[in-house]
Amino acid sequence: MKVLIIEDERLSRNHLKTELNKYFPDISVIGETASVKASIEWLKKNKVDLIFMDVQLSDGLSFEIFKHVSIEAPIIFTTAYDKYAIQAFQENSIGYLLKPISRIKLKNAMDKYKNLFTQEKLNVDLRELVSYYQKNSYRQRISIQIGDRISFININEVAYFLSEETATFAVLKNGKRKIIDHSLSDLEQEINQDVFFRITRNCIVNIESIESVHRYFNSRLKVNLKPTFNGELVISRVRSIAFKNWLDK
Repeated sequence: MKVLIIEDERLSRNHLKTELNKYFPDISVIGETASVKASIEWLKKNKVDLIFMDVQLSDGLSFEIFKHVSIEAPIIFTTAYDKYAIQAFQENSIGYLLKPISRIKLKNAMDKYKNLFTQEKLNVDLRELVSYYQKNSYRQRISIQIGDRISFININEVAYFLSEETATFAVLKNGKRKIIDHSLSDLEQEINQDVFFRITRNCIVNIESIESVHRYFNSRLKVNLKPTFNGELVISRVRSIAFKNWLDK
């Protein structure tokens, strides 16, 4: 049985691989990926019998993978989400392993897939599961790479996201600017839209960072942010309607 492990934590990935090699001699781990992007590229070129997939990867939720490739192999999800969120997996009969992964849980998951899993069930359940997480899970952090060093910022630290020329910045509540490797379009799909709103083509704001809103010419709105936004931030007349509805949530 050929297996792919999708996991961004090296220690977790190595632990799972060791357990599989030691206790399941019929399994061969032929691939390991650590990001959404790398997983998409790998799956475009390779086929496997089973996938172990972490929910939260360094560059986003693993469910983004399904938008780009058709996955026919059954999947056992691995996740650090708490037991209440994990009920979605149980109700939809999707295999999952709650971190840290125990040997007994790993064996039970493998037995379940060998004895009960069908391709028809997989197709139905994946759609339900992706829908659930699109509604209930949002990006919590963003990785930043400076040279060989990788650090993280929490989403709740961001006052607004800003696109300037070919770069995207996260402007933090303390005024610091961090360049990030994400487009505003991608971020808009991954962050909590009850908290963040894309008010213009080049700016997504955190509701906590809106200092004031003023009426402007032609039924438009002018927004002042904290930390201060360089230049005028004016919302179009059409976009203003959606913005006011968002503020009233």
